[in-house]
Amino acid sequence: MTGLVGLVVVAILTTAVVVLVTGGRASVPEPRNTHATSTARSRPARSDRPSTAPGAVPASPLAPAPGTGPPYTVATQALRLFDPSRSTPQRGDLPATAGRVLATDLYVPSGAPGPLPLVVFAHGWNSDPGVYQTLLDQWAAAGFLVAAPVFPDSTDLYPGTPVSDYGQQALDLSFVLTSLLHDSSLRVDPTRIAVAGHSDGGTDVALMALDPAYADARVRAYVCLSGQLPSGVAAYTVAPSRAALFVAVGTNDEYGLYPLAAQVFQAAQTSSKVEVVESGGDHLGSFVDATPAAAAMRDATTRFLELALEPQSPSSAEVVASLSQPPETYLTVTPQS
Repeated sequence: MTGLVGLVVVAILTTAVVVLVTGGRASVPEPRNTHATSTARSRPARSDRPSTAPGAVPASPLAPAPGTGPPYTVATQALRLFDPSRSTPQRGDLPATAGRVLATDLYVPSGAPGPLPLVVFAHGWNSDPGVYQTLLDQWAAAGFLVAAPVFPDSTDLYPGTPVSDYGQQALDLSFVLTSLLHDSSLRVDPTRIAVAGHSDGGTDVALMALDPAYADARVRAYVCLSGQLPSGVAAYTVAPSRAALFVAVGTNDEYGLYPLAAQVFQAAQTSSKVEVVESGGDHLGSFVDATPAAAAMRDATTRFLELALEPQSPSSAEVVASLSQPPETYLTVTPQS
């Protein structure tokens, strides 16, 4: 969606990682991922745009005694993935190019015991991963390895005019997932994988959750933030899914996505789904701002990911019960009807 202001992304490495894709689904040999030198730090809460709401709160809960578990110190790394089998479209006056470069930011929970659960995150249109630093930091501090690729067609970081392509970006998410599973240095748990996204990225996630042509059987949890049913893809019939689904939106979304996000929730055929609504919430601030409501939303996403990636998949009732304890002041949690 327009109106999202990006931050400068972590510098891209110069060594390409070549990963092949066949039959629309990522299929890779053992890649030789090259990582940037990481810097460990505990990040403070950050808002991408000023918030006038009173009572600003930190993004994460109070830390326990050192060495006892989360929140972990978060380290960042950067890697460059390259898919030669799909092209990057024209961006305004910038011509199309062969292949897709996916510069990917990694948020690593330092000291967390492996193998690590993985969340692959999709940014919105005319945006980039840096916009969501507060949210991605909190997930990593909770013990998740978070990977946030820069989409070469829709990011605001590259020259030319951003364009949307939900199908290609859904394939990008599977591609990044495959690449990281083949990187032994990252210690990814293949049984605990989630994909998440905001705005157009949330629609990428909805496409994976609903359309069997883009579904990825390795994914056990989908997080759709301010997303909608995808357009511009071939007609499809929603298929049953074993993955849990979390849909979230604000009632004052500037782009009118409050009712459209509900359509994603209603269409999904899974035994574990929940919709979380912030009354008065907007398109982006509901997830990244330094307000009590945004902090509550970030906590809700974190609790959902923790529960959804447990060995036993939760029911909708169990997810609702978890998100409703203690009683939520800022959010409305809607169970499966």
